[in-house]
Amino acid sequence: MAKLVVLSEGFSGKTYELKTDKTTIGRVEDNSFSIPEGSISSHHCEVNLKGGKVYVKDLGSTNGTFISDQQVKAEAVLPAGKILRLGQVEIRLETGEKASEGSDVEKTVVLKQGGVKLGELEKGTQTVSFGKDKPFAKKSNKINKIFIVAGSILFALIAGCIAYAVIQLKGN
Repeated sequence: MAKLVVLSEGFSGKTYELKTDKTTIGRVEDNSFSIPEGSISSHHCEVNLKGGKVYVKDLGSTNGTFISDQQVKAEAVLPAGKILRLGQVEIRLETGEKASEGSDVEKTVVLKQGGVKLGELEKGTQTVSFGKDKPFAKKSNKINKIFIVAGSILFALIAGCIAYAVIQLKGN
């Protein structure tokens, strides 16, 4: 029987057997499979069993649904052994079958003969952009700006009171 196994720290070992044709996954408890983690939407995705295959459908989640780092826009097949990422939580589909050749499990560690040169480390392997259309886009900074302004005003008032007290003490 197919089951979902959570790999992420704090939830590792948590499993869910896919016994019904439709399973909902999300942060809140009214889902079939509840994972209370902040990067997962309240109703994140749906897992469907159709014709012996497992399909994943994103339900308009905030941080996205990914199969092997490919974002699921509508519905996609989740092969056995592949990694399903919901927000920051990674889940693997296990069916009891051996993972297909070239699967993510086999590609986890890549050894490079001769090591890595310093210049290669500085170049990196991919460009990362955190624009508004990305799954982990930066949220509004409005609260931080308000906090900084309020803190600055409070600091100025305290500094003024201390200066006034020092002047009054010197005058006496």
